[in-house]
Amino acid sequence: MPIIQFEYSLWLLPLYFLVSCAISYLLYSKKAPWSPIINRSLLVSRVIVLTLMFVLLLNPLINQYVEQVEKPKVILALDNSTSILNNLDSTEVDAIGQSILDLESILDKRGYEVVKIDLQKEWGSWDEVNFDQVTTDLNGMLREVDSDYENTNLAAVYLVSDGKFNLGSSPLYQPHAYVVNTIGVGDTIQKQDLEIRNALHNKIAYQGNRFPVVVEVFNYGFAGKTATVRIKKNTKTLVSHTVEFKANESLSKVEFELEATENGLQKFDIQIDAFEQEVITENNYQSIYIDVIDGRQNILLLAAAPHPDLKALKSVIERNQNFEVKVFVPGVAEYPDEKYDLVIVHNAYDRFNLVQKYVDQLVSKKVPMFYILGAQTNLRNLAQRTQQVSISQLRNQRDQVGGQFNMDAELFTINSDLNERWKEFSPLSVPYGEVTIPQSARVLLYQRVGSVMTNKPLLFTDEAGDMRTAYLLADGIWQWRLQEYGLYENTESFDEFFLKLVQYLSTKIDKRKFKFYPLSNEFGTNEIAQFQAELYDEIYDRVYGEEISVKIIAEDKSIKQYSFTPSSQYSRLEIANLTAGKYFYEAQVTLDSKTLKASGSFVVKEQQLEQLDQVADFTLLRQLAANNQGAFFTFDKDDEITQNVSASSYKSLVHFEENIYPAINLLWIMLLVLLLASLEWGIRKYSGGY
Repeated sequence: MPIIQFEYSLWLLPLYFLVSCAISYLLYSKKAPWSPIINRSLLVSRVIVLTLMFVLLLNPLINQYVEQVEKPKVILALDNSTSILNNLDSTEVDAIGQSILDLESILDKRGYEVVKIDLQKEWGSWDEVNFDQVTTDLNGMLREVDSDYENTNLAAVYLVSDGKFNLGSSPLYQPHAYVVNTIGVGDTIQKQDLEIRNALHNKIAYQGNRFPVVVEVFNYGFAGKTATVRIKKNTKTLVSHTVEFKANESLSKVEFELEATENGLQKFDIQIDAFEQEVITENNYQSIYIDVIDGRQNILLLAAAPHPDLKALKSVIERNQNFEVKVFVPGVAEYPDEKYDLVIVHNAYDRFNLVQKYVDQLVSKKVPMFYILGAQTNLRNLAQRTQQVSISQLRNQRDQVGGQFNMDAELFTINSDLNERWKEFSPLSVPYGEVTIPQSARVLLYQRVGSVMTNKPLLFTDEAGDMRTAYLLADGIWQWRLQEYGLYENTESFDEFFLKLVQYLSTKIDKRKFKFYPLSNEFGTNEIAQFQAELYDEIYDRVYGEEISVKIIAEDKSIKQYSFTPSSQYSRLEIANLTAGKYFYEAQVTLDSKTLKASGSFVVKEQQLEQLDQVADFTLLRQLAANNQGAFFTFDKDDEITQNVSASSYKSLVHFEENIYPAINLLWIMLLVLLLASLEWGIRKYSGGY
């Protein structure tokens, strides 16, 4: 029953009633042309109208509880991945569809609300179902059900699947608050088959070098037979090997060696010659893509004298196969006069100028430099030659400091717990005094004295034109790497920091005003290809709101055109439903009447995860049902499913919702006031009043 509450005090009601009576009496106490009965009726009508209007001024609120009945929900969850079709013909697929619709009808007759979903969306009619998903994430499907139907009367889920998943974690690990019944489809008997289980290769190769490819071939049921594995390029066989299968189930590794002859992203097709007995041959093929580049980045370690730091840095840099490291110490070997992408000068500006002529020559070529200033560095020579970098050392005093990574530097991120580990390292010796660095410099490491971090730099970087430079104000860093290994049995934080520093310094500064590039060089057929654009004006400020024309060109020369207008640095161009293959992109934008262009390539790889395993996993479905108070069925025993539904007794939930709304919003009250006022006015007019 509704409850009426007032926003203002009810003690005003008697006052309002008296005021209404007084106003009405003053109006109708005068002599009127109508009868006394009509006069009294008009008086009462005016009192009611005025009283109602005064009551509405108190803002009465009507509090009402509304009862709502929520029927139990039952979800029919369908695994619509391509693996369902591996061992089923169209007639069997239609039979599965009819069984699902029959189950829906039975649940509907029981008074349950039925929701039909698949791996991607909700569906209504069977015609909307396409078994086209190239990956299966059963746990992800059930977790999405948990999220979407949380705090609802979800009673049960009937999961129709072959029990195979190749994405996400196992559905067995996650319990659910509702009953999960599973219905198995597919064949649990392994058919004779060959499949390429995996192809192991480097993503990058260097032109002119040979690179390995290892193909893993799995065989089911072909013991004693041989098959030929080929690697092709543009339909031409480059190399082939014969593999013999010694058991009915075996994994064979076939090793190839190819030569990187052409620059750019190269596609290689791997193929196993199929046997007639194979039911599925889609898994006999696989394509790999290898980026063939001109050569490695050349890095020179230049030092006035041998030092353990050189060995430590060389070990770190050589972890990246894209770097080739050379070490030069005057008097030990001849100077390797080559083109370098980065030079690390140890004990730079030494007292005897043993390496200065090489440094000057490299600086004139605008080679990025990393100066390590140690005990042999002449600080006066440093100040004279660099001008913007100087150290005012007090009476040749030195200080013992540790390093603290500056999280605000924003040059690169560190994933390891660097600062925690480096607190335990022995300090390095640095000149004691004031350090002057360029205003544009970015400090990567601050000096830490004991547990106190100072504002003095230990390592900083700077950019001047097209050249990057870094300064480390101490040598002896080899001790840090050795100590980290002694404490943690790895050199993770040391290697990560200095490798990322070398990568940053050796990367050429890109001053292009227009950049357009994919977020990854490789996408799967089920993924959305994402692209980002960067546009800069003459003073290199970021520009937004300019329309960019994009062409995506497939290998068959077909072209798709897109228009993209970035509004912020987070804007992305997203392209879906690209088929497998190599693509080229061309982007164009006009800024200040100038046309700017960018181009490149990327790859979309065919994902054959659904074809790798053709055997339905009913064991997983049984366990999933048992873990969630459900049962396992197959569609060839429809009577068991019908009995399960008939035995279910899922209850509806009754919800009471409290509704509070102002009485002035009630239409009938306003109509009553209007009716009484109109009736009074009409009677007065009819009776000859004013």
